[in-house]
Amino acid sequence: MVITCSSVSTIIYLPPRSALDKLTRAFSSFSPQIMSSTLPTLQSYYWLLQVALVGLLYLSYVGIAGLLTITLSLFAKFKRTALDPLTRNGLLWMTGLLLLSCVFAENRPEAFLQLANFLPYFLYFAVIPFVLRGTERLERLALTLVIATIPINTIALIEYLLRSEFIPRSIRRIPFIRWVRDRPHAGRSMVMFDHPNWLASYLVLILGLGLGLILYHSLCQRSALSSQLSPKPLLYLGTFFCLVGIFCTGSRNGLIVAVSQLALLALCTRSNRTLLSAGLVGITSILAGAAWLGIGRRSLSLLSWLNDPRQRTWGIAIDLIRERPWLGWGLGNYKLQYPARLLAQYPKCIAEQQSDTVNVLCANVTHPHNFWLLLASEAGLIVAIGFTLWVGYLCFRAVKLLISKQLTPPDSAILLGYGFAFWSCIVFAFFDVTLYDARVNAIDWTVLAGLYAATEQGERGDRS
Repeated sequence: MVITCSSVSTIIYLPPRSALDKLTRAFSSFSPQIMSSTLPTLQSYYWLLQVALVGLLYLSYVGIAGLLTITLSLFAKFKRTALDPLTRNGLLWMTGLLLLSCVFAENRPEAFLQLANFLPYFLYFAVIPFVLRGTERLERLALTLVIATIPINTIALIEYLLRSEFIPRSIRRIPFIRWVRDRPHAGRSMVMFDHPNWLASYLVLILGLGLGLILYHSLCQRSALSSQLSPKPLLYLGTFFCLVGIFCTGSRNGLIVAVSQLALLALCTRSNRTLLSAGLVGITSILAGAAWLGIGRRSLSLLSWLNDPRQRTWGIAIDLIRERPWLGWGLGNYKLQYPARLLAQYPKCIAEQQSDTVNVLCANVTHPHNFWLLLASEAGLIVAIGFTLWVGYLCFRAVKLLISKQLTPPDSAILLGYGFAFWSCIVFAFFDVTLYDARVNAIDWTVLAGLYAATEQGERGDRS
């Protein structure tokens, strides 16, 4: 059981006023029973959400089925979204523009297929705030996600050690260890993800939540009961292990994001010497480890950064935007346009691609390693700008609420934790695109929904 310094709230759904008047006149004698039956239903959705998100990490298809069930059930129950009119209408406009872009896509079947990476998550975001209202629920969900990553990060550390150059050759001949070492992306941990960067993207999200929870529990230490019963050891272990897991992925993006999160924590808690020291120690440890062991067998030399293949993918994306700026080439069409344009601009890659091992600079890619370039080239500038403004509006509200100091310190810590997590999503999106992994995509939208729910709660003055 987790006891926090926030109180448990009662969440009651209120239908439109005309319908409410009719229900009041017809069923006034039964209203207590109706209201009392609403809370257990939402509570069951909340517990199912936790199970689905943890299951998504270990049993992807089971987790996806759970999230789909929750989304459809909430929409059927409330017959409306949990969003304010401006946020809801922005989501509807983006849906319409994505559909319009698919209609005019170069390859329409592929474009409509790629809508699966957007529209289901739009609907999920629109209804999931119903079950995220209340500081206690946001705190417990974040804690569940942090603790659930401990086994993943443990496996990532073991995989990193087994793939290192320090393993004796006699041990490398063991079939299982040989299989681990023969996996793609030598020297980097993947666990069950398809790419180390996707694992890193997931872990920096959880790291942000963990940092917010550490701040939250440090503010709740005045309550002896909360201090005694809260699972602090698991929280600290889970958060620290996220740093270990991020390092084991060898993701430069992940390390940059992790350092920025620790820097933000130190900046926001500079009056708290313990947390300030923890943030600075974390930054020092990451930089020292990268300087000593490298990043996924890559050194920190300037040359390795200058020769990054992202420059080519970005350049081709910009060319695609220039040719079709408004509605783009269609979702998923970047990977179809890239090979021919790469060979046209870099003819040396023709011979390179015919060899047994293809240099990374000449390899075909599926996205431009930048979310905004992907959205602009595939869906058009209107969608890219509109989506940025929509997300920016949600983030602006959250930052404005934090600056206004209307929240209690514990509530601010929870909002800050979800802000740290979504900050990682934004920064990571500058250098990679991870929406093709359902686990990362679902957590991205869950964190944004938590940020929205915490902001709505704070603006209403609800401390539940």
